[in-house]
Amino acid sequence: MQHYDLFVIGGGSAGMKAARTSARMGRKVGVAEAKEPGGECFWAGCVPTKALVRAADVWHTVRNAARFGIQVDVCRADFRDAMAYKNRAMHRVGGDGPADAGLSKLGADYFNERAMLESAHEVRIGKDLVVHADYILIATGTDPAIPPIPGLEEAGYLTNREALTLERLPSRIAIIGGGAIGLEFGQIFRRFGATVTVVEAAPQILPRDDADIAALVTASLRAEGLSVLTSTTVIRAEVTATGKRLIVTCGGSESHIDCDEILVAVGRRPATRGLQLAAAGLPDDGRSLRVDEFMRSAVPHILAAGDVTGGQQFTHVASYSGGLAANNMFGETLRPADYRVVPRCTYTDPEVASVGLTTADAMKLGIPIKTRCAKYSDADRPVLYGQEEGMVKLVLDARDNQILGGHVAGANASSLLGEVAVCMQNRLPVDAIAATMHAYPSFPEVIEAAALSHDECTRNA
Repeated sequence: MQHYDLFVIGGGSAGMKAARTSARMGRKVGVAEAKEPGGECFWAGCVPTKALVRAADVWHTVRNAARFGIQVDVCRADFRDAMAYKNRAMHRVGGDGPADAGLSKLGADYFNERAMLESAHEVRIGKDLVVHADYILIATGTDPAIPPIPGLEEAGYLTNREALTLERLPSRIAIIGGGAIGLEFGQIFRRFGATVTVVEAAPQILPRDDADIAALVTASLRAEGLSVLTSTTVIRAEVTATGKRLIVTCGGSESHIDCDEILVAVGRRPATRGLQLAAAGLPDDGRSLRVDEFMRSAVPHILAAGDVTGGQQFTHVASYSGGLAANNMFGETLRPADYRVVPRCTYTDPEVASVGLTTADAMKLGIPIKTRCAKYSDADRPVLYGQEEGMVKLVLDARDNQILGGHVAGANASSLLGEVAVCMQNRLPVDAIAATMHAYPSFPEVIEAAALSHDECTRNA
């Protein structure tokens, strides 16, 4: 029986980071991935959607060029051409590397097969091969969660995966879920000409983000023509003579949404089906794999990393946890996971980026806080570039001015957030930003303006 120091089930961000790190430490590593290396982010998530976000943004800019004094004669935007650009961009990011993503160069083995646990130390690869491993890492990611809405299966629906393979633009699309996935797709479809309705059960879209940030984005999306329904629940789906229909309820009042396609974007569920977790002594209850701060499961030599463990499901978190798992298997000292400073971004326009606590989070924890805000229009560069829609909100500990959270909505938000994250990671007070010279004219001056502000935030400050 073939033996490995580590066998990884799953070739996404977490699994590949753990495999590469362990192989570079001189360990014998095997990886099994049923699809292609790269995981959901590369094939059906972050990478292709950002290419489409960019394509839609360029078309939006061209159609609004007159505000800059530029007259452009453009007949149309072809959704199929945008999808072709998405495919080319994915190819550029992925490159022309080997099918094993370079693992063989590190001395690791790659199996393009489905794998499952045979026992606490054995992994079955495909039908016939069983290998032994001192350590096993489960990094199988997640699948789209499908809510139990009556009639949904019969009506048919898309998830992020099918939406990225569409050959034509739906004329009318209803999106169930107002989180990052739903909003990014919604704006893409709207900018290419679709009628879009977003249905969110929570009182605000982007439920995990700060309320002021969510309010700004809601107003912007509605101004662009998206219908955004909050505190609204889908109670059933139907097939009609002209397409599909969602029956929804809000405040006790029932209404309907007619559409050609339904996109389900309500979250993710752990991809553990078929792993035979019970064969290794792990609970097989369909829930996220529970791990301790060292990424170890209830069976200590079986670790898990990435989205399959629940928590904050981002590619950068998955990569971090995969590297951490490798260190805790083969490094000299154990290192606990630290998720205190985790950036999270939504690539709408305006872009959204957040780190740390929201105002509501801090209040629930009983932390005395104060807030500092600035409008994008407070700085000259956003005004000069016609991108003055946006705001920065800093949540501070009222006792020592430590930054508990940073929230940005506006152009380049994901890039601007880095300054706040560095301060939080190194426990620098907001004064560190205020005392730092910022280039003029630049977008980071909005962060500086918030740090220098002494007025409490008001709604959409």
